[in-house]
Amino acid sequence: MMARTLFVAILGCVLADTISLAADNQNATFRVVIEPSGDSQSAPHGKGNIYAPCVLYENGLYRMWFGGQGKDGHDRIHLAESHDCLHWKPRGVVLEDPTANHVNDPSVVKHGSTYFMYYTRAATDIRDDIALATSNDGVHWAIQGVVLSPSSAGNWDSLLVGRPSVLVEGDRFRMWYDGRKDLPVGAPAPTSFQAATSSRSVGYAESHDGYHWARPQSTPEFGENAGGVDVVRVGSRYVMLYESASGTQFATSKDGLIWKADGILAPLSGGDADRFGHVTPFLLLDHPAGSATLFIGAARNSRWDENLIVRTELSQSQFAKLHGP
Repeated sequence: MMARTLFVAILGCVLADTISLAADNQNATFRVVIEPSGDSQSAPHGKGNIYAPCVLYENGLYRMWFGGQGKDGHDRIHLAESHDCLHWKPRGVVLEDPTANHVNDPSVVKHGSTYFMYYTRAATDIRDDIALATSNDGVHWAIQGVVLSPSSAGNWDSLLVGRPSVLVEGDRFRMWYDGRKDLPVGAPAPTSFQAATSSRSVGYAESHDGYHWARPQSTPEFGENAGGVDVVRVGSRYVMLYESASGTQFATSKDGLIWKADGILAPLSGGDADRFGHVTPFLLLDHPAGSATLFIGAARNSRWDENLIVRTELSQSQFAKLHGP
């Protein structure tokens, strides 16, 4: 099993046991936009597994990069395109790495004429780090290597780092990511340290060129067992979405460094597609087909290894939560 899939399977089992599922979906309409297809998305169980969408809109075209687990158990990054944000045409695998056990969780930004894709990479097992690929067209990518590795022993992110979310503000690249120093007891990774108190946290790193990154501090920016984050700028503040078995949760910040947990933004729909949670949410703002469109990997089982990609438009009340008082 691939690293990302193993990781979310561990998390899904833990959360499914500890968080009650929401029954009220606030009349949200969830629409399936991409279902798994082909050997590169079928997963070993054959029922399909895709998630981690990242969407950009440029010149009348929507592009979605997303992760898919193949029949062989390996994760790869795929591309799909759309003109209306509803009907998507697959373009196939655009990034894989034969030297890695795992490639997934893309965060794509454009700086000048270059696309930067930050993604989770595990050379072996679940020892995630964060790597970079660059492109001139968003389709053909050149791997640049690892840009952020787990920190030194004893730190909160010493076991793994991954699932990056990157913004470019002026000449500064800003990255939020999740990390761990250990795994929950019983996790199917006997060579990694396990602890009853195991939990994820969210860290922060900065870069002035997109290639060389530094952590301003050694402590995490946010706890709450948050992971699979997406950070966006909404008005004068930052919003962080993160995955959970009860739906898409969110936190807010004035500077992107000090965060306040604000609860559930989008609860479960009540249907089968996301019955067991929202994985790797992504929020697309201010585009022709909707003012605030939420994409998620919808978990169809408690192991979080049988996902598809759905979307919903945030209601006025949900959007108001992002802006705050």
